[in-house]
Amino acid sequence: MAPIVSWNPLRHVNGMIDDGTPTVEEVCAEARDLGFTHIEWHYGTIQPHDLEHIREIRKLQERYGLQVSQWTCAPDFTHPDAAERVNQLEQMKHEIDVAKEIGAAGVRATAGCRHPGVSEEQGIEWAVQGLLALAEYAEPRGVKIGYENHFRDRRWTEEDFSFKQETFLAIFNRIKDSYVGVNFDCSNQLMTYNDPMSVLEVVKHKVWHCHASDRVPGKYDHSVIGEGSVNFDPIFACLADIGYQGYISLEDNNPEGHEGSVRAVAFIRRKILEHWGEASR
Repeated sequence: MAPIVSWNPLRHVNGMIDDGTPTVEEVCAEARDLGFTHIEWHYGTIQPHDLEHIREIRKLQERYGLQVSQWTCAPDFTHPDAAERVNQLEQMKHEIDVAKEIGAAGVRATAGCRHPGVSEEQGIEWAVQGLLALAEYAEPRGVKIGYENHFRDRRWTEEDFSFKQETFLAIFNRIKDSYVGVNFDCSNQLMTYNDPMSVLEVVKHKVWHCHASDRVPGKYDHSVIGEGSVNFDPIFACLADIGYQGYISLEDNNPEGHEGSVRAVAFIRRKILEHWGEASR
């Protein structure tokens, strides 16, 4: 069975957070027009986070035939202030409840920011503690956790503490036997001039959600998916080889708007057909 294709409308995130444009309903309509049955929301784009409002958003999604693949959050578990780390965990517990209410399969989690003065050893320890504590809350609620090989959140000014693959893998090796899974990003390793396969080969059996993103090395801005420097063939071949049936979400921050998205969708669906031998779901 082929993976499920989802859409992360990243090119709309800043506008949705800053001034409410486009609206959630307008994004749902665009997702439907692009042929998606699943969408991925950045947690900042839907406000407020009280569960009554989230139930209304779920009804809205369903009117457009949409389900949610991932509720994309960015906790800062490496903050040097202990009280703030506790606050981050409590906030994320609420995001787990929100994800369950909106019908998301899981939540994207990050290690946190690379704060000045936080050593490698200390940051790794704090990230592991935060992720494991989050998993302890999420598992009985049936909400997956996707720890991402992340570079920087759209709303952060600092890089992710684990943006270097050796740090990401050091944290992963401490949590790999836990409930925490992986949201694998196809392009983030290019930001550090590494091969995405060097991470994927290690984490592949824990991946349940994949960001199909594309970039050119050294540039933070995204490309139209399929038109940047990411070689999707070995990535998809690896996932197909292990029988991956999870989500492939187009992390769509392309500079050409809707037309770029149309090309990206066609590219990803074609690649899934090539590597899984059947059409994407």
